[in-house]
Amino acid sequence: MATIQLSTTKVANRLLSYAEKRAMERSGVDCPAEYAKSQFKATRELWGKTEGIQAHHVIQSFKPGEVTPELANQMGQDLAREIAKGYEAVVYTHTDKEHIHNHIVINSVSFEDGKKYQAHGKQAIEKVREVSDRLCLERGLSIVQEPAKERYHRAEYGLAKRGEMSWKDEIREAVKLARDNSSSLQEMKTYLQDKFEIEMKIQNKNVSFKHPEQQRFVRGTKLGHDYEKGVLEDGFGRQIESSKKRGVTELPSSTRERERDSHSTSQRVAEEFGGQSKTYGHSEGLRQRSDGQTNRSESNDRTRVSADKGNERNRSTGNDFDIEKARAALAGEQRSLAEGFGKWQERNDAKQRSNDSAASRDPKQPEQANERDKNRHADRDQKHEKQRARQRKRVRTQDFELGR
Repeated sequence: MATIQLSTTKVANRLLSYAEKRAMERSGVDCPAEYAKSQFKATRELWGKTEGIQAHHVIQSFKPGEVTPELANQMGQDLAREIAKGYEAVVYTHTDKEHIHNHIVINSVSFEDGKKYQAHGKQAIEKVREVSDRLCLERGLSIVQEPAKERYHRAEYGLAKRGEMSWKDEIREAVKLARDNSSSLQEMKTYLQDKFEIEMKIQNKNVSFKHPEQQRFVRGTKLGHDYEKGVLEDGFGRQIESSKKRGVTELPSSTRERERDSHSTSQRVAEEFGGQSKTYGHSEGLRQRSDGQTNRSESNDRTRVSADKGNERNRSTGNDFDIEKARAALAGEQRSLAEGFGKWQERNDAKQRSNDSAASRDPKQPEQANERDKNRHADRDQKHEKQRARQRKRVRTQDFELGR
């Protein structure tokens, strides 16, 4: 399995130096690896294209234990030949991390016709990934079957372990609800603003969302595959087509049904991460009302959530995944973390008490230290005074001898 990252640089020599320094294996494509810097530069100068981007950078990472450095380097060469035909490239294989990975540096100017290498945006990543996946399959290696539907950062995992929901999770849940009750991106934008006060920005290639308690927008690509603009548009298209086949012209618009769906969805997320009492973290979650404003859950909402939770538990007993075991494991981990923190706190308090006790048993210790410093300074001054006296005596003796 290989993952792909693309980037560019305006200082090719710096990138080549970094990749060369840590390389376990190195090889060139239409260029000797030892002379990559000089040959890259000569090609750019030959065609008069020394400004702007000087090199393109492809990182090809493999699953730990799946390839050797030699095999990884050979696959990097094959990838460079296919995606950068007519361009000089060097493949450096690194083993300084758990996974073996290639740094493929491609000169920005073709040695054949002087054209600039073009590899920008999502389309370029998909193209390189397709070639890399094909090369992996030819050698019997695994590939990434599908992108992650939701992307979580380490901080979000930490909140989940504490039974809290991050503001990004609140946006995800609101977008899911808006998607089910909209037939276009514009309708979704209006729904999110009216029901949750979440701002949505629709751009040429992306969509972005801003939580009412945050200052910045977050792109849908950062939330996960399901929140990208193209995926949302495809979903609306399939939804409309399915409705036409069934002869349905309108989507359900009952506010009561929407509220029930919202609470059920939020409850399922809370069960996944454990702990209903802290499900919504600092903001306690976004709730929708029929007048379009956000609101917190009421007592009757809690009753419906409890009923949904019971039904969900009954339905999950027949599944292969045991949610109760997962909850128990999560609770055990939380207890372990709490115990570890408690022991650390006890040790810290004991050390502090010990220091305070030592200071109280010997209150004259600071005074004694000051007295020692004073005596040391006095001895030093006395020594200097004696040296000055001897110097004055020598001077008087010399004057007497000269006068005589």
